[in-house]
Amino acid sequence: MDEGKRIAWFCTYTPLEILDAAGLVPIRHFGDPQILESADTLLHPALCPYARACLAQEMREEGPHHAFFVNSCDAMRRLYDAWKDNFADDFVYLMDLPRNPGRRGEELLARELRHLIEHLEKTWGKVITPEDLRGAGKAREKSRLDYLSSTNGACGGDRLRIAMDIHTKPLQERTQVDISGGGEASGVPVLLTGNLLNPAGIITQLERAGAKVVWMDLCNGDRSFASPTLAEGEDLDELLASLATAYIERHPCARMSDARRRYDLLVDTTHEVGAKGVIYASLKFCDSYLYDFPRVEARLKQEGIPVLRLESDYTDGHVGQLLTRVEAFLEMV
Repeated sequence: MDEGKRIAWFCTYTPLEILDAAGLVPIRHFGDPQILESADTLLHPALCPYARACLAQEMREEGPHHAFFVNSCDAMRRLYDAWKDNFADDFVYLMDLPRNPGRRGEELLARELRHLIEHLEKTWGKVITPEDLRGAGKAREKSRLDYLSSTNGACGGDRLRIAMDIHTKPLQERTQVDISGGGEASGVPVLLTGNLLNPAGIITQLERAGAKVVWMDLCNGDRSFASPTLAEGEDLDELLASLATAYIERHPCARMSDARRRYDLLVDTTHEVGAKGVIYASLKFCDSYLYDFPRVEARLKQEGIPVLRLESDYTDGHVGQLLTRVEAFLEMV
């Protein structure tokens, strides 16, 4: 891998196809949860621990520090500001993301994608052609389908580590690696939903308590692979319009405004994977998911699906205290 072309990304709404087409090597950044407090001189301690962990790790690494951000929440915007200030000589880019589905949102995102391409071409000197974008899109779609077909039987921490391993490998290496999920796990089947979790934290306690996490509706889990983003079109404008529609219509997170579709998908997926309950786990200080939970809880109760809410500080040093609560929930379902 050409380290000079390595670029960090953080949000599942990152248009990876465009970064690939530009000749860059997108690698997802998960930070180091154990040293996140070292970023508190630049980011407020009451800010998303994932954002703080990413900055803390990057401050200890050699460059380059190229990074792509999506303006998806206040924490990501603050991380972008700190990153740009600290790594002023590197390529640091922020893309706006509409919250609302529909034509206006798609047109706005298509313009953002066009602006991104112009900026990439100016910075890196490579003209992005329709053939480049189509080829990159097909490679990303193959990787997505490979993940879905290869993780049958993988559950819990194993499944999450497979997803994160894919995110942190160059695309060329990823398609050459066997990502077999292993054998069947035992336990009470549950669906885990939330934003982004540490695979060595809450999930390990869920498994210890007797849960079998069969699907992870997480930003760093199955949600990243749930929706295709393969663009169609003859010229670049048509491809970007198609790509914008695909990203706006993908499986939404709590930040997006189409909450009803998100809840419908959550209920449908719970039934499809045979989960007996839902565990809603999110990072501290995440306003989107804090506001989202009461409505999720109400919808799940309406459907007769038990739900338990847990909170993570990303280091998850406290997770042992959750064991009794999880065991009681599993007995109830």
